[in-house]
Amino acid sequence: MLSVVILALIAGNAETISGPFGRFVFALLATTYLATLAYALGLNRIEDPVRFADIQVGVDLVLITLLVHATGGAQSGYSFLFLVDVIAVSLLPKRFKPGNVAMASALLFIGISLLGYLQVVPPLRGQTVFPWDLTWEELVFRLAVFLAGLFSVAALGTSLYTKTREARERLVHHQQIAGDLASLHENTIRCLSSGLLTTSLDGTITSMNAAACEILGISLPAPLGQRLGDIVPSMATLSAALLSPGRVSRQELEVLHSDGSPRWLGVAATPLSDHTGAIVGRVIHFQDLTELRSMEMAMRRAERLAGIGRLAANIAHEIRNPLASISGSVEVLRKQPQTDPERQQLIDIAVREVDRVNGLISGLLDYARPRTEDRQRLDLGEMVLEIAKVFELERRPVAIRVTVDVQPGAIIDGACGQLRQVLWNLLRNAVAAMPQGGDLRLSVTRRQRTNRNDEVVLSVADTGEGIPPEDLDHIFEPFFSRKTDGTGLGLAITARIVEEHKGRIEVFSQVGKGTTFVLRFDAPS
Repeated sequence: MLSVVILALIAGNAETISGPFGRFVFALLATTYLATLAYALGLNRIEDPVRFADIQVGVDLVLITLLVHATGGAQSGYSFLFLVDVIAVSLLPKRFKPGNVAMASALLFIGISLLGYLQVVPPLRGQTVFPWDLTWEELVFRLAVFLAGLFSVAALGTSLYTKTREARERLVHHQQIAGDLASLHENTIRCLSSGLLTTSLDGTITSMNAAACEILGISLPAPLGQRLGDIVPSMATLSAALLSPGRVSRQELEVLHSDGSPRWLGVAATPLSDHTGAIVGRVIHFQDLTELRSMEMAMRRAERLAGIGRLAANIAHEIRNPLASISGSVEVLRKQPQTDPERQQLIDIAVREVDRVNGLISGLLDYARPRTEDRQRLDLGEMVLEIAKVFELERRPVAIRVTVDVQPGAIIDGACGQLRQVLWNLLRNAVAAMPQGGDLRLSVTRRQRTNRNDEVVLSVADTGEGIPPEDLDHIFEPFFSRKTDGTGLGLAITARIVEEHKGRIEVFSQVGKGTTFVLRFDAPS
């Protein structure tokens, strides 16, 4: 580009515009402009940038050589352009060594100066300054001065080239280290099974890993730029109280998942500070403790119910034997002739109550020792669809609108008869909870879990009366029922069957809004 500027200045001289020399200058100028344009157009298409730069340097040296010859050879004032090329090359990457370009420049300058001086290369028509105007001593002196300056610049250029190369290598090395650290940081955050997020001082989310989105039920990509208080208010309140570096606040919080179910989270929040120690935000780390809490509750409930079950089984056996005697005696009285209507009515009542007690005892025994049934691989979704069709065909005094949402591939290992009993128990309870009618939603989904088998989830949700909070801890206990005609064994047997399948049963309810039973089973490997 500097050559272009010099040639343009020469061409701008009125004395050089007219005549043969002016035409030569214009031709050289045009060549320079065309070469520059070709460089610009070919820059995006080249495959070997090193070879392309070789061509550029070579063309530039040829144009400078022609310019030097046209302006007097060794006495030309434009010989400094060779030095500019040497300096420019020292800033380029590998292979472009300033010493090589300096050597080429020296050969070209000495060669064109001697050839011009000896008139081997003829002058241009209209040229006013000739190479042979110098004496031999002046020629030698000018060549010596030029070579001294050229190789001095080459030495400086080589030093600059070496330092530039070392700086470039250090930069590449540091970039690689930074890239590796960034990759390690990203992979570490991504592979965490617990949630991790950071916020600014005003509570705006600045980062959130995939596990945090999964635990909170947030769809990817993470909601960066949103306020944490709009998504998890309790977590934002916990982190907002952190004001001093090094302080850690730990707490268990109950938050609502995106599907409406409550989740227990173990949360640890700490201030986020920069390298100066100034607080710039908060770091919040949390784990989903819902499954752990559910397991703890299930174990406590199982221990309590196991004791009740053993007691109930013993009582049932003790009652069944005399009950059989009572039932036989009443049947004998029923078959006696000449029994008056009033006595016959009393006998019928006695038979009916004996049958009811016998059914209650059978239910107790089913709860205490569930019937053994071979396990088989079955599609829980297909079973739910089949039972839902039969359920919809039943006649009822009120309208129950049934919605079924089944995800394909919800395979589990289970006892078909017992799981049908579980589902029918839940459906009967849902109908009883909606005396004025309502909506009943059944869903079966398969969910992926980190480092574990998939989970098959069956959900039965109604829009009925709901269960009071004080009753939620007792609904799976035997004989606990708010229904006047209930035995209190349906949900107890349901929970026992689910536990026998190594599953978990959860219940979420709001008075006046409805109840949701969630059954979770491990999918086979």
